[in-house]
Amino acid sequence: MIVSRIQTYIFWECVAGLLMTLGIILGAILLVDMVEQLRTVGARTELSLLGAFQLTALKAPQLILETMPFAILVGSMLAYSKLNRSSELSAIRASGVSAWRFLAPTFFLAAFLGCIAMTIIDPLATFSNAKYETEKTLLLDDTGAVKDSAKRQKKVWLRQGTDTTQSVIHGEVLPNDNSSLQNVEIFILEKDGDEFEFQRRIDAKKATLRPGFWQLEGVTEYSSDNEPIKQDYLALTTTLDPSTILDRGTDEKSISFWKLPQLIQDARRAGLDADKYILKLHTLLAMPVLLGAMALIGAVVCLRLRRSGGVTQLLAAGIGAGFLLFFVNQVSKGLASSGATPPQAAAWAPALIALFSVLSIIAFAEDG
Repeated sequence: MIVSRIQTYIFWECVAGLLMTLGIILGAILLVDMVEQLRTVGARTELSLLGAFQLTALKAPQLILETMPFAILVGSMLAYSKLNRSSELSAIRASGVSAWRFLAPTFFLAAFLGCIAMTIIDPLATFSNAKYETEKTLLLDDTGAVKDSAKRQKKVWLRQGTDTTQSVIHGEVLPNDNSSLQNVEIFILEKDGDEFEFQRRIDAKKATLRPGFWQLEGVTEYSSDNEPIKQDYLALTTTLDPSTILDRGTDEKSISFWKLPQLIQDARRAGLDADKYILKLHTLLAMPVLLGAMALIGAVVCLRLRRSGGVTQLLAAGIGAGFLLFFVNQVSKGLASSGATPPQAAAWAPALIALFSVLSIIAFAEDG
């Protein structure tokens, strides 16, 4: 019962430290971002202070997601430093409570927040980011910048088919319509033995992706045996998903956690590179482990008794370790983006290495 009350007390101290840290960090970042909105967007169109605040507020969920590791680190340091200064930590240890028990609240708090960030904050961030881009586009619509960007059409390559027939599709995504292509070329291959051989080509002025088929318009079909055949319309069966398959060129930040598994499956079926989406999925899955490691790093550096000295150096070491973990995590993501490492390893390795390292330090200090 005594241990349970102690853990509950420490848990709420960690919550208070986290809220204070997150509030300060977010307040500073949002203030800087609001000034940046006034400087950039406000320089190209009329933007009020309230409008700048609304744009900045739409970026808040993404900022929370990005700053949460540092907030967990500093919040944990604040909570355990307070317990150390008031000698409560000494009293807890003198009562026979092991470090494993009074460090558990901050770890489970961080892991729980990692699950919340993965399942709730990330989908909210993707929605608010899309809303932010929409609002920004509406504000800049009269400046000509949006019109110029709309003229730059995105070209895509897609692959579909079965074990016996494959189709390679090339076309331009229509502006503001991610379910249609124009100037389409479709190369149809059929399996002959162990290899696929080219059979015919279909050109179309427009192709619209419907559930289960492509609706082609202005069609010309070429084959090696017959003369070109022209048709006004043609339906071509497909296994591609119309809700997501043409959004592959979008930033992975615009895809929420819940849509990533299906998107990855669709991308692989279409023959597209899904590594950046796999990286995001596993980065989110590893977030509870990463935040738990951050929380333990912040707590461990505050366990040394103040009268023993060297507390300031340990706090600086904790902050340095947190920034080093962030740097290693970013380098790992960069290696995955370049194809040098598998995205799963890049997402999990920094978090697991940090967690096992800090657990080893606790085990050595507590159990010898």
